[in-house]
Amino acid sequence: MRTIIRNFLSTLKRFKMASILNILGLSVAFAAFAIIMIQLNYERQFDKVHPTSDRIFRVDLPNEEGVFSMILPRPFIEDVMRSSPHIKAATIINPFIGQVYFTVNDRGEKRGFRKKFTTCSSDITKVFDFPIIDGDINCLKDPDKVIIPLSVAHALFGETSAIGKAIHCEEPVWSKTRTDMVVGGVYRDFPENTQLSNDIYTTMDPDFSMDNWSASNYLCYLLLDNAKDSQSVVDNFNKNYDYSKLEWNDSKKEIGLTLLTDIYYENESKDGNIVRSGSKESANLILVIGILVIVVATINFMNFSTSLAPLRIKSINTQKTLGCSDSILRITLVSEAVSLAIISYMISILIIWILNETTLLSFFDADLSISHNIPLLLICGLVAFIVGVLAGLYPAFYMTSFSPAMVLKGSFSVSPAGRRLRTALIGFQFIVSIGLIIASSFVWLQNNYMQKYSLGFDRDQIAIVELGIDFYKNYRETYTNQLKAYSGIEDVAFSRQKLGSRDTYSSSSTTYKEQTFNYYMLDVSWNFADVMGIPLVGGRKASPTDEKGANMSFILNKDLQQKYNIETETPIQPFENSSIIGFVDNVKFTSLRQGNDNIVLTINNPWNTLPVSYIRLKAGTDYFAAVNHISKTISQLDPTYPFEVEFYDSLFNQLYHKEENLRKMITLFSLLTIIIAIVGVFGLVIFDTESRRKEISIRKVHGATIGEILVMFNKTYFYIICTCFAIAIPLIYYGITKWLEGFAYRTPIYWWVFLVGGLVIFLITAATVSIQSWRAASTNPVDSLKTE
Repeated sequence: MRTIIRNFLSTLKRFKMASILNILGLSVAFAAFAIIMIQLNYERQFDKVHPTSDRIFRVDLPNEEGVFSMILPRPFIEDVMRSSPHIKAATIINPFIGQVYFTVNDRGEKRGFRKKFTTCSSDITKVFDFPIIDGDINCLKDPDKVIIPLSVAHALFGETSAIGKAIHCEEPVWSKTRTDMVVGGVYRDFPENTQLSNDIYTTMDPDFSMDNWSASNYLCYLLLDNAKDSQSVVDNFNKNYDYSKLEWNDSKKEIGLTLLTDIYYENESKDGNIVRSGSKESANLILVIGILVIVVATINFMNFSTSLAPLRIKSINTQKTLGCSDSILRITLVSEAVSLAIISYMISILIIWILNETTLLSFFDADLSISHNIPLLLICGLVAFIVGVLAGLYPAFYMTSFSPAMVLKGSFSVSPAGRRLRTALIGFQFIVSIGLIIASSFVWLQNNYMQKYSLGFDRDQIAIVELGIDFYKNYRETYTNQLKAYSGIEDVAFSRQKLGSRDTYSSSSTTYKEQTFNYYMLDVSWNFADVMGIPLVGGRKASPTDEKGANMSFILNKDLQQKYNIETETPIQPFENSSIIGFVDNVKFTSLRQGNDNIVLTINNPWNTLPVSYIRLKAGTDYFAAVNHISKTISQLDPTYPFEVEFYDSLFNQLYHKEENLRKMITLFSLLTIIIAIVGVFGLVIFDTESRRKEISIRKVHGATIGEILVMFNKTYFYIICTCFAIAIPLIYYGITKWLEGFAYRTPIYWWVFLVGGLVIFLITAATVSIQSWRAASTNPVDSLKTE
């Protein structure tokens, strides 16, 4: 062991540059691999935080609407929850409430907050086994009680106990009549990888929407006594239930149960507004990248170790001549490789810690802290050990395979088989590097395409402020007038939902001339189209009188009008007092993941309010001054109301954050892989130049210039890169094509992107080869021939 350590330290001292490059390359690779594994573990552990997760199922009623297969009417849910003795607990969940404005009294001071509320059944704590840390887990049986997460408890009441503290809702909570509530329980915050958000939970009114079969607004989760009974629960219900109760009855309707831990990768709600979801394909892609990073690093490590063979071969064979056995020498060489791998692994842990302390990796959803991922990091340490062994075996056997007498005479030469192996290994690195460059380029192009795509409305110069329902009812006119009094504000419009921030909105269906279709019903103010810059293409513009009286007015998008040949001055069923007044150009308020939407702008809907305001700023307006005026206006009308001024850039960042995160991940790991591959090329060039020193000197003696020698070396790598490029193109083309199929609107597959990917690798490789070859070619041939 002492001999092994001495040889290892001697090698580090003698080959400082090679050791540093090896350690840095491996450290970066191990850090990248560990981060990828942490992210994948975060996704694969989705919802497993709940002790009962293996027995929790969501009720689905599959239809053609995708995400709406999980959104069901309350009376139907109540029937399901009572349908089987295998159901030990069940809960209904209203996922559409969103943030609610409420106030608390803190030492006599009234303070306002906006937090997300969720109404549910009292058994939700039993279904998901809530981690209650203060109060009563069964407190929701009292309709006055709420349970809140610890983070909210601290925000509202500081370090004092929240139990028994009062919360007053300044606006109605959908599906609950009470506005004065009391904290009955505090639960430990859920991690981000679960379907349950850290909301304020309270029970739904027992009679709310109980007889409304047409309103599908709720999720349903069941806790079974045994997961194996799920199919019998489904079969029993489908066999005995009268589906004619559903107004949208279909004789083929049958419920299904989806295991809680399977929901995430169903990828049903890509914007994450109804359920949190992720793409299994993207996860597999990241996994492949992680494996490739390790494989490329291992190959690089192996090539670099092998590249030192011409420099170490005499020393090794001198030891053989003095009686050292091949096995001891091989164990020593493998031990050196393992030691370098372990040192690199320890440095990678430091790299992860440093990155986690900054915001450089904020696009990862997972918690990257060391303490949170110790088991996984230990597994990565085992991977590092295995990499060291595998990367050390080939160089160890290679450098001990020559006859001592032949080497000591200076007759060492490179075998064709060994050269082919090293060429194949470096070729694999080139294929991976080219593929990742092209992949990251197309992900960037697609993201840029989505960001720049014309959505049919003028999203520039629009400030968005979400108001409270009561704020809107009490102050709409005053709010509008005070904002318009500022010279930089042109006009203010309103809508029920924040349009452009999600993939789904309130929907409805109608029959027009015996044709039935679904559409997004977007409640807006009369001037919404003008403020948003949506051009009218038929009919008439809306006017202030359209918001008065009992009639509802509808404005449809052009695609919907042409598809069904719809005419103005006709009603939309089932709204009797309604009329289609006009048509606007096609407008896109959802992401480009899905196709054209049927849009109906609805004016004067008596059942809904319009708390989201859109403020059109004039060109050249000082943004900061305008935001300051908006803030002052709201504070004057309601000093305790918490608000946020947003612009469409931030909304689109939220809508496409998964694609943006994927782009950043692939770009980051592409750069790392390229760097590691280039280090491998550097090692291989060292090997070539050292093993061909005599050839280079003889060529120079016979008149070869330095330029000709550089061309000779670069020509070899040019042929390798061309071969790798030809192999990589069809593979990456197939992968990119399949990925882009997930978008209804997608960037073209440009031929020049493939060319640029290959050209980048060639230029970087040429620079690396030329620099190292120039050193060998500049050496005095007399000195080289003396040594040889």
